[in-house]
Amino acid sequence: MADKCRICGSNTKQSGHLYRCQSKLCSGVHWDKGKVKKAFRENPEVLEKLLLEAEVPAHIKGKISHFVYVLRLKGELNASYVGMTGLHPYARYLNHIRGYRSSHHAKRRATALITFEGPMTSEAAKKREPKLAEELRQNAHTVYGGH
Repeated sequence: MADKCRICGSNTKQSGHLYRCQSKLCSGVHWDKGKVKKAFRENPEVLEKLLLEAEVPAHIKGKISHFVYVLRLKGELNASYVGMTGLHPYARYLNHIRGYRSSHHAKRRATALITFEGPMTSEAAKKREPKLAEELRQNAHTVYGGH
């Protein structure tokens, strides 16, 4: 099922181990967790190679370099993880998969990156993260993170 979007079921485009939804109505993205974890077991220094193969945009430098993102979590209906990062959200999602600076919920339960906002300043991201989490809660989501 790696060739289908985990959010809407549409076709995806594969770049390395990253799959991007092709629907204009969906911004879903997911990594092939099995292949990513195998790559890290075989070579812990493979991070940059995976990001390049997946055509993940390079890190943005400067004040406007932060994002707020939402991960879909398995195990309960409408469960999400909301976070903020100074990395591109695809790179941050990869870090969650490999367990680097990852919450328990994001590491073990994330199945897809639903959406992200940014880039924005760090201050704007710190304000937006709890607001986005509250918006999701008001739409019947169980939200983890979103401090």
